[in-house]
Amino acid sequence: MTIPVIIEKYNDPRDLSWSFSWINTLLLNICLLVLLVTWSSYIASNSGTNAIILGLGVVGIWRYSWGLINFFRATYFIRSSKNAAKPIAVGSYSLSIILPVYDQTEGQLRAVGAGIVNSIRMVPGRVLIVCAYRDEAQKEMLSELIENEHAVVMHFVRQRGMGKREALADALNIVKASIPNGPKEFVLLMDGDTILTPEAIVRSIGELQTNAQTGAICVNEVPLVKGTKLFVAWRWLRSLQRNQTMSSFALSGRVLVLTGRFAMYRSDILLRPEFINRIRKDYLLHKGAYISLLTGDDKTTWLEVLLRGFDVCYLPDVFIYPIEEQKEEDSFIKETIALTKRYSGNMARANLHPDAWRGAAGKLHFRYGLLDQRVSMWTSLLTPVVLILLILFDDFDIFILFLTYTLIIKNLQAIAYSGSNYNPVFPYLIFYNQVMSSLVKIFTFAFLHRQKWNNQNISVTDNPAMLALDKNARLSILTRLGLFVTLFTLVYSVLR
Repeated sequence: MTIPVIIEKYNDPRDLSWSFSWINTLLLNICLLVLLVTWSSYIASNSGTNAIILGLGVVGIWRYSWGLINFFRATYFIRSSKNAAKPIAVGSYSLSIILPVYDQTEGQLRAVGAGIVNSIRMVPGRVLIVCAYRDEAQKEMLSELIENEHAVVMHFVRQRGMGKREALADALNIVKASIPNGPKEFVLLMDGDTILTPEAIVRSIGELQTNAQTGAICVNEVPLVKGTKLFVAWRWLRSLQRNQTMSSFALSGRVLVLTGRFAMYRSDILLRPEFINRIRKDYLLHKGAYISLLTGDDKTTWLEVLLRGFDVCYLPDVFIYPIEEQKEEDSFIKETIALTKRYSGNMARANLHPDAWRGAAGKLHFRYGLLDQRVSMWTSLLTPVVLILLILFDDFDIFILFLTYTLIIKNLQAIAYSGSNYNPVFPYLIFYNQVMSSLVKIFTFAFLHRQKWNNQNISVTDNPAMLALDKNARLSILTRLGLFVTLFTLVYSVLR
């Protein structure tokens, strides 16, 4: 794969290997591992810690068995996909693309437009592009970039400043009025900061043509990132983890998310009036409260596919290039927490929606995955809690044993996720994500009603109902956190 040329400087995260900093970090990582393993071996041979070591093994089996299952499933799926036939769209069909754009720069829009042109050149049939734009400059640029390069029908709909959901609903209504709704029509939802590879569209449609039970397609991604080296590595790690998780769940004909970056659908899923109304205004009924879903439009499409009983296919060998930028004024921690909060909030509201669980019927692995989303935010705190307890109780030898065990596990996880794309900072980013994501998920599951869409300055308003939900959420967090800490302190005290 070659990275598309755009005006701004973006980093290809795969180019970090063998740099001086990469080698230096790797050597430091190896030295730390050797030191800790040597120290732990001395402790184990000179003290009665066999029970502790055995306990760590039991905990590891419990904690990481789910990860191992997904690793082997993903490995099998990726290898099977590599050896399988690669269906390409054939025959007579039509394609509609819905493209919402927001604050993308001129360089970004030119790259996005060029990617669309290169991809639709492989489509022999009719192509309709509906662009939801914000200002006239965007409209003129995209019209020039796309219409002058390829024979397409373009419609433009001016965004009304009410959020992406309204823009998507307006665009879907235009598509509905413009094309017949049938098995030979397909609709692509993509973001205005996503650059397509040439085969992304025809491969996706080919998969939908091959299997009538498949309702939607999502693909792999290589992010183009602007930010610090640490943020670039963090964003690349997320994509590698996403690829493994998607590949594992795709074996069940289900995935845990249909990303808004790129997803191809059968038209009869998206063009029904009921769904267009749903994308415009979706909600979750939780604990007697109606929570309007301001964000997470991609979760609404995911829920609709599951509700209608369709499978979802994932293509690990088909790529897109999403653009990601770290805000200059934000630190690494602030930026990653903000992104994780957005991801986790949408995930939590989708997980608790009954349509997700209806779509899990007969899919044991998928159902367990939904359950794990609720449980893992607590189990992932086991390691940091134990490390803190060991420091508080002054068991420094056991602390070293547990720290060694933790670092070895994180390195093994980093290798499992990344393979040849291994970066020596990945083990530490995995541990950081483990702790940070758990705390953020606990917050978002409790404060489901608190949402904000930064791009459109949309957020919930404070009113008596919201304040009452806030009070219940704080009580829920404190109660569960207290039970969690008390339980593990008790278990630790007994084993000690």
